[in-house]
Amino acid sequence: MTVLAAVNGDYEEDRVVSTGFDLAGAYDERLVVLHVMSNEDFADRQNATPDYFLENAEETARNVARRVTRGTLGGVGDIDFRGEVGPVAETIIAVAEELDVTYLAIDGRGRSAVGKALFGSKTQTLLMDADQPVVSVSQKDQ
Repeated sequence: MTVLAAVNGDYEEDRVVSTGFDLAGAYDERLVVLHVMSNEDFADRQNATPDYFLENAEETARNVARRVTRGTLGGVGDIDFRGEVGPVAETIIAVAEELDVTYLAIDGRGRSAVGKALFGSKTQTLLMDADQPVVSVSQKDQ
């Protein structure tokens, strides 16, 4: 089985990666670190660089996952990296289903008041729609 750690790339050291690593070690499972480039970011990059294609964006996203993992754990060891492009929450769920993950580790930071008092919209979507157990990690004190 697999533990999926979905990183947003905002942190050089990311507790989502360390939590995913700990879960994978505790349950003797494979760790996959995923970064999803949003459709909007992809479109911006395509507009800025005409020869920027989907393959380039997926490699860029994979490199973000790799960079964050190195920043968090030092070496990367036996960890797989995925880079995807699409609507972030929906793409994370699709990858989790594809890999049949045991746990999904995500960033649980909140963004706005009323309906999202505790969680941002992507986090809320993942918590509500994922079929796997979701571990929401706080980045506080980073």
